[in-house]
Amino acid sequence: MNFPSNPLSELIAGLEAMNIHLGKDRAAYLALEAEKGHHEAVLIQAAPGKSHAEKVNNAKANPEWAVFQLKLARAEAVYEFQKLKFSIMEKNWQSAYLELKLDGAVIKKQE
Repeated sequence: MNFPSNPLSELIAGLEAMNIHLGKDRAAYLALEAEKGHHEAVLIQAAPGKSHAEKVNNAKANPEWAVFQLKLARAEAVYEFQKLKFSIMEKNWQSAYLELKLDGAVIKKQE
């Protein structure tokens, strides 16, 4: 027997796929965020300078630090974009669900 598929099943499948993608982007961003402190400390330790403040300035002027910061910023931007995309998909699902619920109530009243 063929039962009609749930009208929301495509939206649910899209949300599940997006959630997996969002999880991967979140993991990549958090891995870089976790590495940030260690990377900064290593560069500060290796930087020339007499005081800690001078070493910090020299370390942050290092091109390696700029590359890392750009990589971190890009990972955060991708993650935030995916979060927004997921939020839009979730609102689309909620809208479709409420519309289906209201239409069902109207159909029952007409019967």
